[in-house]
Amino acid sequence: MGIIQTGPGSPLTISGGSGGKVYMYNDLSTTPQNVISGNPARQSMVFHNPGSVDVFIFPNSGYANVSAVSRTVFAPTTSALGGCFRVYGNGGSLTITGECQLGWGAFSASGSGNPLTVMESNV
Repeated sequence: MGIIQTGPGSPLTISGGSGGKVYMYNDLSTTPQNVISGNPARQSMVFHNPGSVDVFIFPNSGYANVSAVSRTVFAPTTSALGGCFRVYGNGGSLTITGECQLGWGAFSASGSGNPLTVMESNV
């Protein structure tokens, strides 16, 4: 019988250090919603848009301008897109690495029932 050997934080580790957690949404509309909660151990995230309508991704809070000294809650809309990242329809993806531990939200450019796949990794 073989031995399975792994190290802390490696892909085979089953704990808070594991990667590859996938979240599936099929109900995005033009109303912003939370799609991934904050995670202090997160190292990267991938947002993938398998649908035909563009999707906007945004951190749940940030700085309103260069002079701001504290974070503010973002409230983007389809006409106020500052702070958003566009993920194009029909297979567009956005990878965020590094300082991405906050919660993130998303909404679609139009309509409702739009899909989004989110994957986070702690490794």
